[in-house]
Amino acid sequence: MQRLDEARGFTVMELLVVAGALGLLATGAALGWARLESVFRLDAATHALAADLHDARVLAIASAARARLVFARGAASYRVERADDAGTFHLTALRALPRGVLIADANSSGDLVFSPRGVAENGTVVLVDRRGRRATLRLNQRGRVTIERGRT
Repeated sequence: MQRLDEARGFTVMELLVVAGALGLLATGAALGWARLESVFRLDAATHALAADLHDARVLAIASAARARLVFARGAASYRVERADDAGTFHLTALRALPRGVLIADANSSGDLVFSPRGVAENGTVVLVDRRGRRATLRLNQRGRVTIERGRT
């Protein structure tokens, strides 16, 4: 038989302990979010660039004309261009990178060019985020892209 003065529920001390623990967890999550967001943005930029390289290769093959991506060090965007019959390149698209992601380096004079057969020069583009994380995209002569991630 249960006594009437026995309470069923939580004491104020138990509630304060649980609220404090939840507060610590929320603080830790808020502090870690900036790091995760930076990683997600670099990852999104890397995959978008790899997709644009693939699309430029397909465009070059389908249109039987050269296509290229043009990069500038320190820029937050890059250009997608296609050559006309005279060989002059024209802007197809201007792609902005996610906030906080920049082009750290690009070889091949900043241009990755695909021939009408879909082949390209070996080339490398390095993206960097605000925290110094790097992602390197390597383009081989067959037009294949590989992604390498690292930290400076």
